[in-house]
Amino acid sequence: MRLLFRVDPLPGESPRGYLCRVAHEHGYPGPLSLAEIAGLPRSGLERDDTAKQIAHVLRLEPEEWRALCYRHINGRTRFDLRLFRGERISADDLNYRCPRICPRCLSDRPIWWAVWDLGLVTTCPIHRCHLLNQCPACKRSLAWQRPAVHECRCGLDLRTVKPEPATCDLVAINAAIYRAAGVPAGVAAELDLTECAFPPEMLGLRLGALLRLNLFLGSIREKNGLRRKQRPFTATDLFAATEIDRAAVAVLREWPRPLREVLRNMLPPGSTHPAALNFSEIFGNFYRHLFRVLPRSEFGFIHDAFENFAIEDWKGLIRGQHRFFSAAVRRNSHWVTANEAHSIARTGSGKILDLVHQGELEAIFRTMRCGGSRTECWIRRESLNRWIAARDAELARYMSRPEAMPTLGLRNVTLVRVAAAGAIRYVDGPEHDFPAGFFFLREDVMGIKQAFEKHAVPLREYSRPVELIALRHAMKNYLGCGSGLAAVIRAVIDGSLAPVGYTKRFRGITGYLFRSEDLRKYRPVPEVKVRPEVFLNFREAAFMLGIRTNVVRGLVAQGLLSVAPGYRNGFSKLVPENEVQSFAGQYVAASALARRFRLNSGCLTRHLKESGTPLLAIPIPDVGQGRAFFLGKDVAAQIQLPSRRMLREEAQHRIKAAGKKKWAEYKLARESALGKPMRRVGADDTLDFMAEVPHARSPE
Repeated sequence: MRLLFRVDPLPGESPRGYLCRVAHEHGYPGPLSLAEIAGLPRSGLERDDTAKQIAHVLRLEPEEWRALCYRHINGRTRFDLRLFRGERISADDLNYRCPRICPRCLSDRPIWWAVWDLGLVTTCPIHRCHLLNQCPACKRSLAWQRPAVHECRCGLDLRTVKPEPATCDLVAINAAIYRAAGVPAGVAAELDLTECAFPPEMLGLRLGALLRLNLFLGSIREKNGLRRKQRPFTATDLFAATEIDRAAVAVLREWPRPLREVLRNMLPPGSTHPAALNFSEIFGNFYRHLFRVLPRSEFGFIHDAFENFAIEDWKGLIRGQHRFFSAAVRRNSHWVTANEAHSIARTGSGKILDLVHQGELEAIFRTMRCGGSRTECWIRRESLNRWIAARDAELARYMSRPEAMPTLGLRNVTLVRVAAAGAIRYVDGPEHDFPAGFFFLREDVMGIKQAFEKHAVPLREYSRPVELIALRHAMKNYLGCGSGLAAVIRAVIDGSLAPVGYTKRFRGITGYLFRSEDLRKYRPVPEVKVRPEVFLNFREAAFMLGIRTNVVRGLVAQGLLSVAPGYRNGFSKLVPENEVQSFAGQYVAASALARRFRLNSGCLTRHLKESGTPLLAIPIPDVGQGRAFFLGKDVAAQIQLPSRRMLREEAQHRIKAAGKKKWAEYKLARESALGKPMRRVGADDTLDFMAEVPHARSPE
């Protein structure tokens, strides 16, 4: 059977109120008559499995009826969550058994609004009055099975009842619920909501989250406080819901001061000693319910307020992991363990206890009985911070190695060796209560930097040391990273040595250029008399002779040049400058001669050999059969050097002769392989020969 006509549902209308209105429009005594027409039991009007049947009776589409009802949400929490006007709420938040109404809303329009079905809605913010759940005539609770939305079972017209006015606090908190449910609360209610100064984060919560928040905050103000297992909220109890709303407003108003007062009231009176206060015993239930009911992802402002209380107002110890707390609580609590104090102060393992015994740090010792007897040392953070501030004030006079290294452009080991040589005053960190490592006096470091920078030297192109040498190359060649470099730095500071240029190739002071003869004086080799004799490293000697560095090593190996005594590992080997000049006055390198006249070095050397010119052959170390050739300067002055064309023709002749010889060898091997003489030369034979001897020409 179906009803005679359709009654359109209204947006925001309660499903039970709609059934009550439909029954009244058709002249039935109550909604249960609709169940009889549909052939359903009394409890079957709002069940999911009967949605199609009841929608058919009401002349609605099944989706229209489902959108009106508070449907179960599929999933693991199917029976715990309901869908209320598109918002997820708990099934315990709905008030089914004892509905509430606003008489003035019914006077405006006899509609049972869905928002009245929420258990924490106790006030109508539009008309600023309390909701009713009891008939003033028959003194019975209102029921949803009544003749009309505006009529009690006793026949009283509920529109004639005069409701009690509500306070601004209740209007504000119910206006917040109306806003979260998507129901306009009116301009006056919005003004009350603004005056209450609720936290902005609360006004941005979804409906289900806001209801959980109000229920939680209302529960913590109960006389007995929070229990380990809290009693469920009875949504039908209008008085309890009103008290929860009032308590929630008291905590949320002028946030976060009221919450801090509630937490302070949880502290036991007269207990001030830190060891006597147990955080888990006092705030254990609050801590547990807060992090289980109100996750930080949605209610971060509640967690921040609780953590600020733990940081500022909790004077006791915070033991254990407290995995829900952020790291800020552990970093800012009033007391820290000795192990944490070691990490905070970055000192040695026994320094904190020494400071406690010396009276420089305020501490308490607590004996723990669980798991065996042991004693814990707790340090007052305030005293630790004062000691760290005094330590850091002294530490500010020094630079750490990571800071001093880029300032001077020196590496780690170099910086330490220069300081050990006396160029920079420094201290070992643990010896002065500093963190581990070396610290260098800031005044000395900046003095070195300013002593170099005060010379307005030009920026120069620089590739390798000749007449000028960069301090970085000088460190590698003959100064080293210790006393020699320290002597140069002291000389620059006192003004006896000045740079003449700068290169961007090296950073810091290592990029300054000096005259090579000036820096050689500071070589830290006591056996070498630098004055009046001058020494050159292998690279400088090679530049003077016009040869490569490995050829200089060959000259030394042949005894034509000698190495200065006093060589140490890590420094460049030196040769006397007078020996280099003497050798340069007697011989000239064939490669230098070829470079001068723009000839091929190899062809010129081969021409000199074939013409019988006397040459000095020097084996080159680490090059196998490689040799370097020198001519006496008197011989070089008398010989007639060939032209580039002559050398090219000689090279071509040698290539042709070498090709004929190789072809004869190839032909003989080929005939041996074939077992007969080769009377014709095929293209394959030519290609095989060219692949085997690519630099030789074929006889054809």
